[in-house]
Amino acid sequence: MDEVDALIAEIESGRPGDPAVEPTLRHARYSLVQALDALASEQVRRQDYVAAKATLERALQLEPKNGDLLRNFSTVLLGLAGERGSRGDAAGAIAGLDEAIRFNPANAAALNNLALVHADRLDLDEAERVLRRAIAIDPDYAEAHFNLSRMLLMQRKYAEGWRENEWRWDCPAFPSTWRDFPYSPWTGTSLAGQTVLVWSEQGIGDEIMFANPVADAIAEAKHVVLECNARLVPIFRRSFAAAAVVARSDPPDPAIARANIDVQLPLASLCLRYRASPEAFANNPGRYLFADPERTRALRSRYAALGKGLLIGICWRSGNPKVGHERSAPLPLWDGVLAQSGCRFVSLQYGGVADEIAAVRERLGVVIHNDKDVDPLASAEDWFAQVAAMDHVISIDNSTIQVSGAQGIPTWTLLSHAPEWRFGAAGSGHDWHPSIRVFSQPAPGDWGPVFAAVEQALAERLAAPGV
Repeated sequence: MDEVDALIAEIESGRPGDPAVEPTLRHARYSLVQALDALASEQVRRQDYVAAKATLERALQLEPKNGDLLRNFSTVLLGLAGERGSRGDAAGAIAGLDEAIRFNPANAAALNNLALVHADRLDLDEAERVLRRAIAIDPDYAEAHFNLSRMLLMQRKYAEGWRENEWRWDCPAFPSTWRDFPYSPWTGTSLAGQTVLVWSEQGIGDEIMFANPVADAIAEAKHVVLECNARLVPIFRRSFAAAAVVARSDPPDPAIARANIDVQLPLASLCLRYRASPEAFANNPGRYLFADPERTRALRSRYAALGKGLLIGICWRSGNPKVGHERSAPLPLWDGVLAQSGCRFVSLQYGGVADEIAAVRERLGVVIHNDKDVDPLASAEDWFAQVAAMDHVISIDNSTIQVSGAQGIPTWTLLSHAPEWRFGAAGSGHDWHPSIRVFSQPAPGDWGPVFAAVEQALAERLAAPGV
């Protein structure tokens, strides 16, 4: 700071317009702007955006039209807006991003981030508009295309949404990598008469959900080879008996090379052809995965010993590292559901739950059965069979609902205010799984109305004839 202060003093002591000192003033002003810009860069590196903003404001007083300073100032405003957003201050984040865009209208990253804030507020029309503006500025901005796909899919604009979703492979943060097979990539044309390799992507819950149109591909293609998570191989083999199902591995299973593959594509890309409209979803069978019937019968018999009443599997916690805290609904919120008579409850929650279940028993006198012989993380066969043994499932948004929905089990899903794109923007249905009914928060973090509605719905179901 000594150098900066000295330069400021030099400039302030000069006599503007005096030919004798003007070269010195210009040099001092240039040096000062460079020093302030460097200081701001260091402050940004330390994520001290408040200090960086003040530093650049000093620099802009000297050179208000300096393009580099304006772009850097826009970046600092972007950082400040991000901090506000992380604190839940959506209005502050929008104001900060708007300011960043005013300083640099070509800042596509600021527009992308602004769209995400609007999306969190479920203002999808505005989010879509802003993302299209970002793409107009930078047509190759993969993150903006991918985010646009989520806005479109939430609005059930499936055809364009799936096209935009193909940009996912160019996003550095996308959780999957392209499988480098030596076969021609699918270009969207008919699969008739071809041997097709479909390979898995994303997490296991996504694999289960995106398997929805696999049967359509089998019906159209000459033959389908499906590479998937090793845990899902027995379930997919049972469910897609006409396909050759192999575990994903490196190097790939030799059966793939022996199959004389004509064309390859990632699993989610099947939606481009088979789920491009709400009507295409409406025509899907709903139940497309099948648990081991013997395991299911054995578990059903075991749970009969818990007593009479509706057998309900529950899941209340998400392990998602980014949004799990928003999706999770701690067990004390479930008291009104758990206290209803005529029910038997089974924990479908993965991970350690003994203390939480014990607290429910102490508080309500209600036993949530925790079957220690079933570990969803160890055996997908046991996981699917346990879910299939239920009369009903009530769960927050995690992979459990993909397992229950894919098997056609009646399921109530409890959603945070800004849900994943796959649930759509409105309504209580779910295109992917007709057996799912959605209960959404009316405001961020507000589980009260959700559980009130679930309690009422459960009371109505229990009162229905034949239950």
